[in-house]
Amino acid sequence: MPTPVTYQIPNLGPVVFTISKRARHLRITIRPDQTVRLTIPRTVPPKKAQQFLHSKIPWIKKHLRKLDELENAAENIRPPGINKTKAGVALIERLEELAKLHNFKYNKASVRNQKTRWGSCSGKNNISLNISLIRLPAELMDYVILHELLHTRIKNHSKKFWADLDKYTGGSAKGLSKRLSKHRLGLQSRAVSRQ
Repeated sequence: MPTPVTYQIPNLGPVVFTISKRARHLRITIRPDQTVRLTIPRTVPPKKAQQFLHSKIPWIKKHLRKLDELENAAENIRPPGINKTKAGVALIERLEELAKLHNFKYNKASVRNQKTRWGSCSGKNNISLNISLIRLPAELMDYVILHELLHTRIKNHSKKFWADLDKYTGGSAKGLSKRLSKHRLGLQSRAVSRQ
């Protein structure tokens, strides 16, 4: 299968384009981490795929807003068994340690109780970490932090992104990502639109 490619779509943001042998229909998937993916059957011309995507921009934006609302609604709910202050201090300290160790620069950092993402990095290099990271094994917590730090330099999930992340995680980025997927957050549903 061809390697997925991330494109910046005007009025929307990054979308991962994936060409699939098995797919019979054009399909847009929005994951809980707000990644937007367009799956394209091999028989569909690129122009038709782009037209389909642009026709679905209002639908995509609506579902992205819903994910944001879910996260915002969870902001004031403290996960049971976690001391919010101590967890926040520990996570920010680890973020600073890893940034210094690997020479990363970020703008601001915050720790929140998110329901859909372990972490995020904005276009302005503001990093947000999920308070529930404190519950993860140390190597998975570091993986998430390094993942977001690398987004200060590379704003997509290209081959280069994963290759660089391998350098910081000891060559095991994809493996750590799979392990992380087994640790569930509050929202696991996804939105799908088909042709």
